[in-house]
Amino acid sequence: MSGSSKKKILSNSFWMIIQQMYSMFTSLTIVALIARYLGPSDYGLINYCASIITIFTTLAGLGLDNVIVSEIIRRPDKEGGYLGTALVLRAFASLVSYPLLLVLVAAVNPGNRILFIVAALQAAGMIFQISDVLVYWFRIKLKMMYISIAMIIAVTVTSVFRIVLLINEANVGWFALSLSVQSLVAAIIISAFFIKKSDVRLTFSRKDAKELLRLSYNCIISTISIIIYMEADKIIIGKIIDSAHVGIYSAAVMLATYWQFIPTALIDSSRPVVLEKRKTSHEEYISLFKRVMGCVNLIALFFSLFMASLGWFFIYFVYGKDYLDAFIPLIILSASSFIGISGYTRTIWITGEGYYKYEKWFALTAAVLNIGLDILFIWKMGIIGAAVATLITYVYEVLIVPLFFKDTRIFTRLYLESYRMIPKFSAKTFREIFQRSQKE
Repeated sequence: MSGSSKKKILSNSFWMIIQQMYSMFTSLTIVALIARYLGPSDYGLINYCASIITIFTTLAGLGLDNVIVSEIIRRPDKEGGYLGTALVLRAFASLVSYPLLLVLVAAVNPGNRILFIVAALQAAGMIFQISDVLVYWFRIKLKMMYISIAMIIAVTVTSVFRIVLLINEANVGWFALSLSVQSLVAAIIISAFFIKKSDVRLTFSRKDAKELLRLSYNCIISTISIIIYMEADKIIIGKIIDSAHVGIYSAAVMLATYWQFIPTALIDSSRPVVLEKRKTSHEEYISLFKRVMGCVNLIALFFSLFMASLGWFFIYFVYGKDYLDAFIPLIILSASSFIGISGYTRTIWITGEGYYKYEKWFALTAAVLNIGLDILFIWKMGIIGAAVATLITYVYEVLIVPLFFKDTRIFTRLYLESYRMIPKFSAKTFREIFQRSQKE
């Protein structure tokens, strides 16, 4: 990796981490106040709706994330066409998904007026999230600083809005609306930055639409399957137990995964550089991929152990004594997060090798396994069972199922070998950061 590429990755990751840290501490503070104010039942109601909305939002994304990035890197001349076409596809899918979601909520929970209102207000944000397509351009150009600034402003505006709601003792519907407000503010600022910073002329083409959908077909299925097995536990808890336990379990999930923005920033910043290396040298590309995965694993291990060790304190301090039953699920989910983040790192390798079709089978079988385990374990062990089901599913999806296919069998070996790259990657990277800071 060249010095210039490393500098871009570090700068890009720095801004993403700063934004996520700000969002984490700001949102965690406000969410803690909201959770205490609403109580486990109403807080669980918001998270129950959020799980359903996440599935539909992912469906509206059409699996274009990795496809757009890799295709624009491969065909930079098609940049405007691919982005413009993806924008139209995403807008159409969002406008169709919104009413479908409301119909589903009404059908599954007939007569529950409050739930329907919360879902309607909270789900409106999916329409504004079409601006996520523009984020692809900033990601490819390693200019995530502007996206970070946009998100910091959006989080700030939303936090002020939520504080006003708390002061005025608003009902649960207003807090659901605040999530859509954040999406709207972010969309406006991201669009403004894109217009100002890029000279890309967005166009729409039916031919490009067919090509993108053909390429994203496997990604749509795999992404939806992943989201289903990530969110199914809350939905099933809500149906088998109650919304209060959804709130308690959601507290455990939030604390177990909140640190993931750090390795995610590294993965997203490294993705364009690793894929670019694929064009020139497969050996160097694999070596770089293993170094990135090794660093991600090291970060994940540290934070998982940290959160599991101090979980009781964080639950009590952030959410209060009403949520202490989240402690054991938090320990189990911390282990799940350590394994799960490697699945996100794997998307770089899957994209580089063009193995989208296998991701589909990985995620589909994992979703089936997880739903089956959730129903059985939640019925037997409550929210602890949901956490156990998640851990088993992640181990299966990340490490076991790739062994079933000849082409992907090598990934498990790459995963294990990545741990050998940790000392080299860490020492070399931190030395370069120190030397650069000395010069500056």
